[in-house]
Amino acid sequence: MQPRRAARLALALAVGAVAACHSGSRAAATELPAPVAGEARAPAGTDARAPFGTDARAPFGTDARAPVGTDSLEGIVRVVGIDALPVVTLVPDDASRSVTLDGPPSLRRVAGLRIAVVGERSGARLAVRRFTVLAANGVPATDGVLAADGDALVLVTSDGTRHRLVNPPPLLRSSVGHRAWVSGALDRAPVAYGIIE
Repeated sequence: MQPRRAARLALALAVGAVAACHSGSRAAATELPAPVAGEARAPAGTDARAPFGTDARAPFGTDARAPVGTDSLEGIVRVVGIDALPVVTLVPDDASRSVTLDGPPSLRRVAGLRIAVVGERSGARLAVRRFTVLAANGVPATDGVLAADGDALVLVTSDGTRHRLVNPPPLLRSSVGHRAWVSGALDRAPVAYGIIE
């Protein structure tokens, strides 16, 4: 065989081997094993390690390492600034830097009270999803909706528990259907109380 022809033949064999190798690796990368009965299978081209039905890619302009979800804090509510532009803040129990609360106007009605708040935090701000009054001046409080039960007045908490109030003051009696807080033991007259919304 002539040297030039032999060289061409060797080159053609090498190119064919490389093409076959690349073709095999592509097939291996896109081909998924058959799913087990009852098992969800990720669509071709997605990361099989990501939860099925979710987009594993981080939204544009965000840090993929940033946690996604909710934050919860407990602390004392403070309203600062002028009356026309009040700013509601929460001083956490650990005395760390206060957090500005973005939420419903009812947050202003719990100024001075200790609350638990749940929402999405971004830096020094928290977008409030919900909050619960925990205490007033260090005395444990119960947060719920006022309801009439015959001649009695009850405070219904978020879990559906009905607490009969002892000697409720006129303000609470006239606020049936409204959310309120009552501090002190519920088997005696309230130590303090207030209407939230």
